[in-house]
Amino acid sequence: MSAVSNSMGEPGLVAAARRICEAGEQAGVDVRLLGGIAIWLRSGPELREALGRDYADIDLVSLRKQSKQLRELLESLGYVPDKMFNSLQGDTRLYYHSPDGEYHVDVFLEKFVMSHELDLGARLRTEPLTLPAAELLLTKLQIAELNRKDASDTAMLLADHEPGAQDGPGRLNGARVCELCGSNWGLYTTVTDNLQTTRSLLTEIVAQPALRERVEDRIARLLEQLEAAPKSSGWRRRAKLGRRMRWYQTPDEV
Repeated sequence: MSAVSNSMGEPGLVAAARRICEAGEQAGVDVRLLGGIAIWLRSGPELREALGRDYADIDLVSLRKQSKQLRELLESLGYVPDKMFNSLQGDTRLYYHSPDGEYHVDVFLEKFVMSHELDLGARLRTEPLTLPAAELLLTKLQIAELNRKDASDTAMLLADHEPGAQDGPGRLNGARVCELCGSNWGLYTTVTDNLQTTRSLLTEIVAQPALRERVEDRIARLLEQLEAAPKSSGWRRRAKLGRRMRWYQTPDEV
């Protein structure tokens, strides 16, 4: 991440991400941030200092019907399209290089398809600038093999977001997480596995005992909510097969 900051004290890549979203708002294009930069922007100074990291790229989500306008917007800001990637994947995903070639912009058009598929378009307009915290959490926890970086981002998000039944600043809509996981056994399994993994790594990730305790408590509450939440008939049918059959996609399959 660039060491150059703007007048708001934001690192260079964070400032660049904000500029894209603000330009989108002015142009009438719905675009929101996800990934580590989105979590950084939603976090307070203490968390930014403790758990902020170098960010290698900008991750965005927009609406498929606005793809043309978004392409025009990014190119007007100097971003260079990866023509081969966009010609092959452009219905669901776009890829751009920064004007200086130092980073790239990855755009998901409504659908986020990695280890699992998430519909991010349905609640794109819920909050300004970033996706709601519930969706940010799920995009991190849907990774079949969670690494330390994503566990750290998860801890950073949970440290500054109280699980509950609503969206908004400092809030994480646990009801939304439970709704999506309660209809998909595979997603439920990956998410609960990764909450446990994050909890097991907290001693390494979070130095401050009080902060670590706060995250541990919120993980425990989310796990309890997920276990108690209603499950669909499809969830129950898939649960009978359990882990005997793989429940997630691998990167080569996406």
